[in-house]
Amino acid sequence: MGPSRRGEAGRRLGRRLLLLVIVSLGAVQVAAAGIADETTVEPAETPSGFAWKPASVTAAPGGSVAFRNPGNVVPHGVHWTGGPEKPSCSGVPVDDFGTSWSGACTFAQAGTYTFVCTVHPEEMKGTITVAAAEAAPASGTGAGPAPVEGPLVEDLRLPKNQHGTAVRGSIALSAAGAGGHLTVELEAKRLSLGLQSGGRIRVGKLSRALGGSGQMRFAVPLKAFAERALRQQGRLPLTVKTVVTPPSGAATTMTRRVELHG
Repeated sequence: MGPSRRGEAGRRLGRRLLLLVIVSLGAVQVAAAGIADETTVEPAETPSGFAWKPASVTAAPGGSVAFRNPGNVVPHGVHWTGGPEKPSCSGVPVDDFGTSWSGACTFAQAGTYTFVCTVHPEEMKGTITVAAAEAAPASGTGAGPAPVEGPLVEDLRLPKNQHGTAVRGSIALSAAGAGGHLTVELEAKRLSLGLQSGGRIRVGKLSRALGGSGQMRFAVPLKAFAERALRQQGRLPLTVKTVVTPPSGAATTMTRRVELHG
């Protein structure tokens, strides 16, 4: 009787251990599936430059999409160029840029949202599609969905190293940006101008109305005190902020680094 009872107890213990292993493996698989379904949009380096990976994401109304820039060398940021509304973002440098950041954006309305990197807008473009929730057909006729805005700027060319006392570049406007307004601001560190206090100061600005779409050249001259600093030092690092404001809708802001040489 003794050996038989011990054998039966061992078999019961074995079955319990097997069941525990099966349940544990199921929990691991469920957790792994949850991790795989969570999409994070982040910058990636490609042979032609930088790109968002993935560049296209689908979400549900009220859902969130994670963004991050895990690197601590190359800055990146997010600028929304189209969509039914501007999403609510936390931890994401919207219309700004930085390194080593992470956050998420929430999309309340269905539609197609387009975005670019504030530092590399011509390379890093992405789309988030928020699918509409199913609803019963309404009686009568109503207004159709609002048209989705397209990107305002197709290309911005701004050489990093330039000579002279003005920053020169060109911008290619889409049809959505025609009839809007262009503002280009130059900023320099106060210390680079020989000023005692820190921070930045505006050293040049261009403001002009936009006509039709297509390529347009621009030049932003330095202010007199910045010209003197350039002549004395031979070089002047600048931050160039370009803003295109359409006749209606959100503006597009792009920030670049340029160095002038005297």
